[in-house]
Amino acid sequence: MHENEIRSEINRANNQKNDIDFYYLFGIMWRYRIFIFLLTSIVGVLSIIYVLVATPQYMSFVSLYPITKDQGGPLKELAVSLGLGTKPEGYYLPEVLESRRISKMVILQKYKVEAFKDSVNLIQYWKLDKLDLPETRIMEAAILHLGGVVKIKDDKETGLINVSIITTDKKLSTDIVNYYCEAITEYLQMELHIQITKSIKFTEDRLNEVQAELIQDEENLVIFQEKNSKIVAPTLTMEYRRLSNKIEMTRSVLLLLQKQVELLKIEEVRKKPVLNILDQPDIFDKPVKPTKRKTVIVNTIVSFIMAFLIVLFKEKAQSHNVIEKLKNELRSK
Repeated sequence: MHENEIRSEINRANNQKNDIDFYYLFGIMWRYRIFIFLLTSIVGVLSIIYVLVATPQYMSFVSLYPITKDQGGPLKELAVSLGLGTKPEGYYLPEVLESRRISKMVILQKYKVEAFKDSVNLIQYWKLDKLDLPETRIMEAAILHLGGVVKIKDDKETGLINVSIITTDKKLSTDIVNYYCEAITEYLQMELHIQITKSIKFTEDRLNEVQAELIQDEENLVIFQEKNSKIVAPTLTMEYRRLSNKIEMTRSVLLLLQKQVELLKIEEVRKKPVLNILDQPDIFDKPVKPTKRKTVIVNTIVSFIMAFLIVLFKEKAQSHNVIEKLKNELRSK
């Protein structure tokens, strides 16, 4: 019975403590209501002014994914057997998109912007050419700036890649996204063409070697027949079959290489797709930055919390004489 009374007293004391804390906080808020109201109102008004005068920024994006191995067409089996086709498709496209080579291509491309009379590249658009810096430093600054306005996300499971651009010109955002697609397509097709050209050279060299081997084998068979035309023996018959089989095998390899060369030459002139574009980039009239309503609400709430924390800290400092203690400590030093 005694323990139950003690527990009830402890619970009552805790409840009273919570009540006191709640009323204490509410009392502080009420005593400093003018300060809290003024600070919150000032931040709210400044936030409204900011969202009204801030330069709007527009986003454009594209969704794409690489050609998969089963989308290579009828020549895919040949390409795989020769090590072709797998290289571009094996590239990790986000790394290619973020590479310095593609970034430079995008930066130096000319774009039509309303604020400029003539077409300009991104260095001119960002006015980096006005800086008193070497060209290499200007390009580094442009690449860094481009990395801040471009976001590349990829889904590990589906392979889908999203490229988004945010600039102050809605058409420019769309043009940059479009050129990203053109640049990556041009680069991958060039790499594929280089690989096919190397494979043609290798296959033709091997074809010449096999043709020479076939001619030599046929000459050896003729010489063998001339020497042993009047002799009949099991060992000679076996040797004759061996030479004949070698010639047949060489001819089969020769035919295969001839087909491969022809197919590779067809592949060389064919424009092979390397990317599937799921969503074409569009021009969006609604700006993504600043988010007016969200900015005003968040800033107002944060300013209210900060104002309350300031007055709460002031009350605690006064109740514990923190300021006086600090002054005394500084004087003693």
